[in-house]
Amino acid sequence: MAIIGKEINGVRIKFAPAVNREVDPRVIEGLRRAIRADIAEGHVLNEILLSSANDQHELPSQDVQGGGKAVDISHINGMKMSVYYASSKSVKAIVDAIQTAFEGYPHRRENFGPSFSKKLGAAASIGGHRDHVHLSVN
Repeated sequence: MAIIGKEINGVRIKFAPAVNREVDPRVIEGLRRAIRADIAEGHVLNEILLSSANDQHELPSQDVQGGGKAVDISHINGMKMSVYYASSKSVKAIVDAIQTAFEGYPHRRENFGPSFSKKLGAAASIGGHRDHVHLSVN
């Protein structure tokens, strides 16, 4: 297991109160690929809020299954995705770029969010992810 730090590539990482920061090391590597200040051209990512990581969920969720193989991101630059994804060009651009960047990670398993939902690279019809991005690894 590895610990998610409070900063990745110059971006502050905040955590919801119940988040267990111990995750599979591949989760952290996936975040390093997808979380960067310059991830979206013309928009700056300063901060994300991880609302879940190796916690809160029940099996078979990847958030707890097999030792912390997933994270949920619910806020971008202090703005709640459920409110601002549709109304903020910056939040939308950053979220779309995070999901696109993570999709190129070879160990990605699930990539669900408001931009698209894919499992193992194929489109997946998974509800409940319009208000956050869920990223998991194999």
